[in-house]
Amino acid sequence: MDFDFRFSQFEILTGAGSALLCLFFVSIFSQASAIENEVSTAAAQAVESPDLYWSSVQASGQAVVLTGSAPDDDARDAAYQRAVAVRGVSSVDNQIQVIGDSGTCQGQIADYLKRQPIKFRSGKAELADVSSNTIAMLAMLVRRCATRVEVAGHTDAKGDAEVNLVLSQRRANTVAKLLVNHGVLAEKIEARGYGESQPIGDNATDEGRKKNRRIEIRVLGAPA
Repeated sequence: MDFDFRFSQFEILTGAGSALLCLFFVSIFSQASAIENEVSTAAAQAVESPDLYWSSVQASGQAVVLTGSAPDDDARDAAYQRAVAVRGVSSVDNQIQVIGDSGTCQGQIADYLKRQPIKFRSGKAELADVSSNTIAMLAMLVRRCATRVEVAGHTDAKGDAEVNLVLSQRRANTVAKLLVNHGVLAEKIEARGYGESQPIGDNATDEGRKKNRRIEIRVLGAPA
């Protein structure tokens, strides 16, 4: 049996057109993703400040959502103004919480984790040996807080987003369990994984991905 592999001019043109259309949409989506990452990184750098105990910036296109905690309304409003001033940002949803006196506790925890970040074995929810003493010190700081706290797990954007979300939750659960083992009341802790949704660094670089793989302890401001 013979096969005719010749194509008509119409088939060639339509095939080429489809390929070009696919390339066009891939290019558009890639550019949109790059712009979103650029806006998110720029806004995070602008908002970063000692008067914000922890902060995260999420971008959807050119719309930005701010989350985190601040000691007072002035600091919260300042974060909004900084984000609005970033080139490319079209709107800002300011969800930063004012936690008042609890800010002292938050500041101590955030400063300690900046110096001694919690580390895990690669791709696992098992704590690295180097972080054993970190948990003990962290538990002491959390016990001093009069309010509830959230253990927030984060990953970089490498790999599957759903897998990263599950891993971040497992890591948050691990830290919460260890804090309880070190004397923190279980009802005082919430554990939540955010996956790759709240980057603080550029996922296109090794250094940025390293920053994004982290555990945060967030003072919620509600009584324990």
